[in-house]
Amino acid sequence: MPRNRKIVAMFFVLDSRATPSLKNEACLWGHLWEMRDFTPVSVVVPTVVTSSCPLLVEENADAILSSTGMQVPQDSAWVPMQVDVSGFQTHSGEIRLGALEAALRDCVDRGDALHDAQAWPSRAMQYDSWLNRRLAVSICGWGELVRNRGADPTVFQTLKDLEELANFIFETMRARSRALASERGYCPAVDLAGASIHAGGKEMRLRWQRAVDGAALRHRNLITMSVWDIFPRRRPADTRYFDLLPILRCANCLSFRREVDIKHWNVVEFRRFYERLIAILQSNIDAGRIAKQV
Repeated sequence: MPRNRKIVAMFFVLDSRATPSLKNEACLWGHLWEMRDFTPVSVVVPTVVTSSCPLLVEENADAILSSTGMQVPQDSAWVPMQVDVSGFQTHSGEIRLGALEAALRDCVDRGDALHDAQAWPSRAMQYDSWLNRRLAVSICGWGELVRNRGADPTVFQTLKDLEELANFIFETMRARSRALASERGYCPAVDLAGASIHAGGKEMRLRWQRAVDGAALRHRNLITMSVWDIFPRRRPADTRYFDLLPILRCANCLSFRREVDIKHWNVVEFRRFYERLIAILQSNIDAGRIAKQV
Protein backbone atom coordinates (compact mmCIF):
# COMPACT_ATOMS: atom_id res chain seq x y z
CA MET A 1 0.00 0.00 0.00
CA PRO A 2 1.41 3.46 -0.88
CA ARG A 3 2.54 5.36 2.19
CA ASN A 4 0.47 8.42 1.36
CA ARG A 5 -2.73 6.40 1.24
CA LYS A 6 -4.86 6.71 4.38
CA ILE A 7 -7.46 4.26 5.66
CA VAL A 8 -10.51 6.36 6.55
CA ALA A 9 -12.53 3.57 8.17
CA MET A 10 -12.77 -0.19 8.35
CA PHE A 11 -15.87 -2.10 9.39
CA PHE A 12 -16.11 -5.66 10.69
CA VAL A 13 -19.54 -7.17 9.97
CA LEU A 14 -20.57 -9.56 12.73
CA ASP A 15 -22.98 -12.05 11.13
CA SER A 16 -25.27 -13.54 13.77
CA ARG A 17 -26.32 -16.30 11.35
CA ALA A 18 -22.90 -17.93 11.46
CA THR A 19 -22.44 -20.75 13.99
CA PRO A 20 -18.74 -21.04 14.92
CA SER A 21 -17.52 -23.39 17.62
CA LEU A 22 -17.54 -22.09 21.18
CA LYS A 23 -13.75 -21.86 21.11
CA ASN A 24 -13.69 -19.90 17.85
CA GLU A 25 -16.54 -17.70 19.02
CA ALA A 26 -14.68 -16.76 22.21
CA CYS A 27 -11.55 -16.11 20.15
CA LEU A 28 -13.48 -13.86 17.76
CA TRP A 29 -14.93 -11.75 20.56
CA GLY A 30 -11.48 -11.54 22.14
CA HIS A 31 -9.98 -10.16 18.92
CA LEU A 32 -12.83 -7.67 18.47
CA TRP A 33 -12.36 -6.48 22.04
CA GLU A 34 -8.64 -6.01 21.51
CA MET A 35 -9.32 -3.87 18.41
CA ARG A 36 -12.02 -1.74 20.10
CA ASP A 37 -9.91 1.42 20.16
CA PHE A 38 -8.13 0.91 16.85
CA THR A 39 -9.61 4.10 15.40
CA PRO A 40 -10.53 3.05 11.84
CA VAL A 41 -12.29 -0.14 13.01
CA SER A 42 -15.98 -0.35 13.88
CA VAL A 43 -18.03 -3.49 14.52
CA VAL A 44 -21.40 -3.59 12.77
CA VAL A 45 -24.14 -6.20 12.59
CA PRO A 46 -26.38 -7.20 9.65
CA THR A 47 -29.56 -5.18 9.53
CA VAL A 48 -32.06 -3.68 7.10
CA VAL A 49 -33.14 -0.18 6.18
CA THR A 50 -36.85 0.36 6.80
CA SER A 51 -39.10 2.93 5.19
CA SER A 52 -41.14 5.62 6.89
CA CYS A 53 -43.70 5.08 4.12
CA PRO A 54 -45.82 1.92 4.68
CA LEU A 55 -46.10 1.43 0.91
CA LEU A 56 -42.38 0.72 0.53
CA VAL A 57 -40.56 -2.42 1.65
CA GLU A 58 -37.42 -2.71 3.76
CA GLU A 59 -34.07 -2.93 1.97
CA ASN A 60 -30.88 -4.86 2.67
CA ALA A 61 -28.16 -2.66 4.15
CA ASP A 62 -25.26 -4.03 2.10
CA ALA A 63 -22.96 -0.99 2.21
CA ILE A 64 -21.54 1.35 4.84
CA LEU A 65 -21.03 5.10 4.57
CA SER A 66 -17.54 5.63 5.99
CA SER A 67 -18.28 9.26 6.83
CA THR A 68 -21.13 8.39 9.20
CA GLY A 69 -20.88 4.64 9.87
CA MET A 70 -24.44 4.21 8.55
CA GLN A 71 -25.44 0.87 7.06
CA VAL A 72 -27.28 1.59 3.81
CA PRO A 73 -28.19 0.04 0.44
CA GLN A 74 -25.41 0.15 -2.15
CA ASP A 75 -25.28 3.43 -4.16
CA SER A 76 -28.02 5.04 -2.09
CA ALA A 77 -28.10 8.84 -1.74
CA TRP A 78 -28.70 10.34 1.71
CA VAL A 79 -29.00 13.90 3.03
CA PRO A 80 -27.58 13.84 6.60
CA MET A 81 -28.69 16.24 9.34
CA GLN A 82 -28.80 16.10 13.13
CA VAL A 83 -31.24 16.93 15.92
CA ASP A 84 -30.09 16.59 19.54
CA VAL A 85 -33.15 15.95 21.71
CA SER A 86 -31.26 16.81 24.92
CA GLY A 87 -30.83 20.35 23.58
CA PHE A 88 -34.59 20.88 23.86
CA GLN A 89 -34.79 20.08 27.59
CA THR A 90 -35.99 22.58 30.14
CA HIS A 91 -34.38 22.83 33.59
CA SER A 92 -37.06 20.45 34.88
CA GLY A 93 -36.15 17.86 32.26
CA GLU A 94 -39.23 18.31 30.09
CA ILE A 95 -38.99 18.70 26.32
CA ARG A 96 -39.94 21.95 24.59
CA LEU A 97 -42.11 20.16 22.06
CA GLY A 98 -42.98 23.25 20.04
CA ALA A 99 -39.32 24.11 19.44
CA LEU A 100 -38.47 20.48 18.68
CA GLU A 101 -41.33 20.21 16.21
CA ALA A 102 -40.16 23.34 14.39
CA ALA A 103 -36.60 21.99 14.16
CA LEU A 104 -37.81 18.66 12.77
CA ARG A 105 -40.03 20.28 10.17
CA ASP A 106 -37.12 22.50 9.14
CA CYS A 107 -34.91 19.43 8.67
CA VAL A 108 -37.45 17.85 6.34
CA ASP A 109 -37.79 21.07 4.33
CA ARG A 110 -34.03 21.67 4.06
CA GLY A 111 -33.32 18.03 3.28
CA ASP A 112 -35.87 18.03 0.50
CA ALA A 113 -34.32 21.14 -1.05
CA LEU A 114 -30.82 19.65 -0.80
CA HIS A 115 -31.87 16.64 -2.84
CA ASP A 116 -32.63 18.98 -5.73
CA ALA A 117 -29.42 21.00 -5.30
CA GLN A 118 -26.92 18.23 -4.50
CA ALA A 119 -24.40 17.12 -7.14
CA TRP A 120 -24.10 13.38 -6.44
CA PRO A 121 -20.82 11.62 -7.27
CA SER A 122 -22.32 8.90 -9.49
CA ARG A 123 -25.26 8.34 -11.81
CA ALA A 124 -26.51 5.54 -9.57
CA MET A 125 -26.67 7.88 -6.58
CA GLN A 126 -28.27 10.61 -8.68
CA TYR A 127 -30.97 8.15 -9.72
CA ASP A 128 -31.47 6.99 -6.13
CA SER A 129 -31.83 10.61 -4.99
CA TRP A 130 -34.58 11.15 -7.57
CA LEU A 131 -36.26 7.82 -6.83
CA ASN A 132 -36.23 7.77 -3.01
CA ARG A 133 -35.33 11.25 -1.68
CA ARG A 134 -33.79 9.71 1.43
CA LEU A 135 -33.26 11.80 4.58
CA ALA A 136 -30.91 10.74 7.36
CA VAL A 137 -31.90 13.00 10.24
CA SER A 138 -29.77 11.72 13.10
CA ILE A 139 -31.81 11.89 16.31
CA CYS A 140 -29.24 11.92 19.09
CA GLY A 141 -28.89 12.77 22.78
CA TRP A 142 -31.00 9.90 24.20
CA GLY A 143 -28.57 8.91 26.94
CA GLU A 144 -27.84 12.53 27.74
CA LEU A 145 -31.57 13.19 28.06
CA VAL A 146 -31.96 10.37 30.59
CA ARG A 147 -28.92 11.46 32.61
CA ASN A 148 -30.07 15.10 32.72
CA ARG A 149 -33.44 13.98 34.05
CA GLY A 150 -31.79 11.89 36.75
CA ALA A 151 -33.85 8.93 35.49
CA ASP A 152 -32.91 5.30 36.03
CA PRO A 153 -32.11 3.73 32.63
CA THR A 154 -33.01 0.26 33.93
CA VAL A 155 -36.61 1.21 34.77
CA PHE A 156 -39.13 0.37 32.04
CA GLN A 157 -40.89 3.75 32.37
CA THR A 158 -37.66 5.46 31.30
CA LEU A 159 -37.63 3.53 28.03
CA LYS A 160 -41.36 4.10 27.59
CA ASP A 161 -40.89 7.86 27.94
CA LEU A 162 -38.16 7.81 25.28
CA GLU A 163 -40.33 5.75 22.94
CA GLU A 164 -43.19 8.26 23.32
CA LEU A 165 -40.79 11.06 22.39
CA ALA A 166 -39.44 9.06 19.45
CA ASN A 167 -42.99 8.48 18.23
CA PHE A 168 -43.67 12.25 18.43
CA ILE A 169 -40.51 12.86 16.38
CA PHE A 170 -41.48 10.26 13.78
CA GLU A 171 -45.06 11.48 13.44
CA THR A 172 -43.91 15.10 13.14
CA MET A 173 -41.46 14.29 10.36
CA ARG A 174 -43.85 11.95 8.59
CA ALA A 175 -46.61 14.57 8.65
CA ARG A 176 -44.26 17.15 7.11
CA SER A 177 -43.10 14.68 4.45
CA ARG A 178 -46.74 13.87 3.75
CA ALA A 179 -47.54 17.57 3.36
CA LEU A 180 -44.65 18.04 0.94
CA ALA A 181 -45.85 15.00 -1.02
CA SER A 182 -49.23 16.70 -1.42
CA GLU A 183 -47.59 19.96 -2.55
CA ARG A 184 -44.76 18.63 -4.74
CA GLY A 185 -45.44 14.95 -5.34
CA TYR A 186 -44.46 11.77 -3.50
CA CYS A 187 -41.17 9.96 -4.10
CA PRO A 188 -41.23 8.05 -7.41
CA ALA A 189 -40.38 4.80 -5.61
CA VAL A 190 -44.07 4.58 -4.70
CA ASP A 191 -45.08 4.33 -8.36
CA LEU A 192 -42.35 1.75 -8.95
CA ALA A 193 -43.70 -0.31 -6.05
CA GLY A 194 -47.22 -0.12 -7.45
CA ALA A 195 -46.32 -1.13 -11.00
CA SER A 196 -46.98 -4.84 -10.43
CA ILE A 197 -50.20 -4.11 -8.53
CA HIS A 198 -51.61 -2.21 -11.50
CA ALA A 199 -51.52 -5.46 -13.47
CA GLY A 200 -53.93 -7.03 -10.98
CA GLY A 201 -57.06 -5.43 -12.41
CA LYS A 202 -59.26 -2.42 -11.73
CA GLU A 203 -60.12 -3.30 -8.11
CA MET A 204 -56.45 -3.69 -7.17
CA ARG A 205 -55.59 -0.42 -8.91
CA LEU A 206 -58.31 1.41 -7.01
CA ARG A 207 -57.20 -0.04 -3.69
CA TRP A 208 -53.60 0.89 -4.39
CA GLN A 209 -54.55 4.43 -5.36
CA ARG A 210 -56.52 4.85 -2.13
CA ALA A 211 -53.44 3.68 -0.21
CA VAL A 212 -51.22 6.11 -2.11
CA ASP A 213 -53.63 9.00 -1.47
CA GLY A 214 -53.60 8.26 2.24
CA ALA A 215 -50.03 7.20 2.96
CA ALA A 216 -47.50 8.23 0.28
CA LEU A 217 -44.57 10.35 1.50
CA ARG A 218 -42.11 12.67 -0.18
CA HIS A 219 -39.18 10.74 1.36
CA ARG A 220 -38.57 7.00 1.62
CA ASN A 221 -36.52 7.30 4.83
CA LEU A 222 -36.41 9.94 7.54
CA ILE A 223 -34.67 8.95 10.78
CA THR A 224 -31.29 7.49 11.67
CA MET A 225 -29.78 6.78 15.10
CA SER A 226 -26.39 5.69 16.40
CA VAL A 227 -26.33 2.46 18.40
CA TRP A 228 -23.91 4.18 20.80
CA ASP A 229 -26.09 7.22 21.42
CA ILE A 230 -28.01 5.46 24.19
CA PHE A 231 -25.11 6.42 26.47
CA PRO A 232 -24.51 9.89 27.94
CA ARG A 233 -21.71 11.78 26.22
CA ARG A 234 -18.29 12.74 27.61
CA ARG A 235 -18.22 10.05 30.28
CA PRO A 236 -17.51 6.29 30.53
CA ALA A 237 -20.37 4.25 29.03
CA ASP A 238 -22.54 2.91 31.87
CA THR A 239 -23.72 -0.65 31.08
CA ARG A 240 -27.06 0.07 32.79
CA TYR A 241 -27.95 2.03 29.65
CA PHE A 242 -28.06 -1.25 27.68
CA ASP A 243 -31.74 -1.29 28.65
CA LEU A 244 -32.34 1.66 26.32
CA LEU A 245 -31.28 -0.27 23.19
CA PRO A 246 -34.92 -0.92 22.10
CA ILE A 247 -35.24 2.78 21.23
CA LEU A 248 -33.26 1.92 18.08
CA ARG A 249 -36.37 0.25 16.66
CA CYS A 250 -37.68 3.74 15.90
CA ALA A 251 -34.93 4.43 13.34
CA ASN A 252 -35.03 3.68 9.61
CA CYS A 253 -31.28 3.05 9.54
CA LEU A 254 -28.44 2.85 12.03
CA SER A 255 -24.95 4.22 12.49
CA PHE A 256 -22.23 2.20 14.22
CA ARG A 257 -19.56 4.86 14.63
CA ARG A 258 -18.51 4.87 18.29
CA GLU A 259 -17.62 8.07 20.10
CA VAL A 260 -18.08 6.92 23.71
CA ASP A 261 -15.49 5.55 26.12
CA ILE A 262 -15.69 1.79 26.86
CA LYS A 263 -12.16 1.32 28.24
CA HIS A 264 -13.60 0.25 31.61
CA TRP A 265 -15.66 -2.57 30.05
CA ASN A 266 -14.42 -6.10 29.69
CA VAL A 267 -14.88 -8.53 26.81
CA VAL A 268 -17.99 -10.03 28.44
CA GLU A 269 -19.74 -6.64 28.61
CA PHE A 270 -18.62 -5.80 25.07
CA ARG A 271 -20.09 -9.05 23.79
CA ARG A 272 -23.28 -8.61 25.83
CA PHE A 273 -23.86 -5.19 24.26
CA TYR A 274 -23.67 -6.59 20.74
CA GLU A 275 -25.69 -9.71 21.50
CA ARG A 276 -28.51 -7.61 22.94
CA LEU A 277 -28.31 -5.29 19.96
CA ILE A 278 -28.48 -8.24 17.54
CA ALA A 279 -31.52 -9.68 19.33
CA ILE A 280 -33.37 -6.35 19.17
CA LEU A 281 -32.57 -5.78 15.51
CA GLN A 282 -33.55 -9.32 14.59
CA SER A 283 -36.91 -8.94 16.33
CA ASN A 284 -37.43 -5.72 14.40
CA ILE A 285 -36.62 -7.44 11.09
CA ASP A 286 -38.99 -10.31 11.89
CA ALA A 287 -41.77 -7.86 12.75
CA GLY A 288 -41.19 -6.06 9.46
CA ARG A 289 -41.97 -9.23 7.54
CA ILE A 290 -45.63 -8.97 8.64
CA ALA A 291 -47.65 -7.27 5.89
CA LYS A 292 -48.35 -3.60 6.58
CA GLN A 293 -51.97 -2.47 6.55
CA VAL A 294 -52.62 0.75 4.61
